[in-house]
Amino acid sequence: MNPSSPQKPLIIFGAGQIAEVACAYFADEACQEVVAFVVDPAFRQTDALLGRPVLDLAEAVRRFPPQVADAFVAMSFRGVNRPRAEKCRELEALGYTLASFVSPKAHVWRGFSVQPNCLIMEANVIQPFVTIGRNCILWSGNHVGHHTVIEDDVFVASHAVISGNCRIGERCFIGVNATLRDNVSIGAGSVIGAGALVLGSAPEGSVFMGEATPISRVPAHRLRNI
Repeated sequence: MNPSSPQKPLIIFGAGQIAEVACAYFADEACQEVVAFVVDPAFRQTDALLGRPVLDLAEAVRRFPPQVADAFVAMSFRGVNRPRAEKCRELEALGYTLASFVSPKAHVWRGFSVQPNCLIMEANVIQPFVTIGRNCILWSGNHVGHHTVIEDDVFVASHAVISGNCRIGERCFIGVNATLRDNVSIGAGSVIGAGALVLGSAPEGSVFMGEATPISRVPAHRLRNI
């Protein structure tokens, strides 16, 4: 399910933990050679990562131009996913094909079509008639219900439940263990926090805050029943 050419090596834009994780999936599971990490000059803090060079974008274009390499943008949900979306457009304007990866350990219904710059990790369940846009990252273990539409530039953290016939607007972030009931529509650029329960639709830019469990006033060494 990788639209990029399997013969081409891969450059990964980013040099943080998400880039390291993406490198592991592409190199180990997709068997696609990762030849370099790429960053903007202001963010270059090292010359090598995981045994591969860390290059400025201009240098990467010289050494691994679009004719010989594909690209993947491995950036977080910072800025409600907008910087990652902008970097995808920049690399495509330079001529790069954006790679995608769907783990063979994900349960993906036949007929699903992966779009550019998507990373769908293991244990995701993608039911029939689901549509997922470009530049979407689904961390491990999510459920995406039937007839749901996830628009472009979305980041879904682990173990979220998106029920059937939902629509997730572009650039949304959905946190760990969030739950969305069926037939819910979430406007663009919304943030659904960890553990949030969403029972109705919401407009653009909405924020759902998950509530943290408070720390007990009784310390662990005084607990009697554990």
